[in-house]
Amino acid sequence: MQDLGVIEDAKAKVLDDAGRCFVRVQDIAKNTFDTPREAVRILQILRAEIYEDLNQIQHEHLIICAAEWLLSGGVCDLNTEWYWNPRQTGDDVEPDLRGVANGVTLVSAEITTSANPVGTIDSRMRNTLAKLSQQSGNLFYFVQTEAMAKRAETKIRKSGWSIQVILLP
Repeated sequence: MQDLGVIEDAKAKVLDDAGRCFVRVQDIAKNTFDTPREAVRILQILRAEIYEDLNQIQHEHLIICAAEWLLSGGVCDLNTEWYWNPRQTGDDVEPDLRGVANGVTLVSAEITTSANPVGTIDSRMRNTLAKLSQQSGNLFYFVQTEAMAKRAETKIRKSGWSIQVILLP
């Protein structure tokens, strides 16, 4: 896991990353096309160039929002040391966000930017929650939609896990 550092610096990184992504989108969008084949080729280039950033920048931002929520809600205080996996690079034993104080893990959290719990996303949610249930500290699962929150709560209740689902705006 990486040290999250100062939250305002992490926010600035997200803003810079998003800016670079939009510049690439604008550059690619300048390409002209006259045939469906040419149009699809430009879409393929766009997807290849920005797909990963499109997912990861949102993930980074939501991790920061989760840390801010934990601070503003009094779950953690300003002395909390934050560690994160900003680009979803964690392994089977690391959460997306970890809050530590005096060497003790206070919080472990997983974050998803997915909107609807269907298909692969639903099964991925189950695996993520199972992984999170094995973490230390208070456990949180941060989502952005009511559908994801309801589905996560159902999975948590049926499995008997002690994980709190938080719907972020």
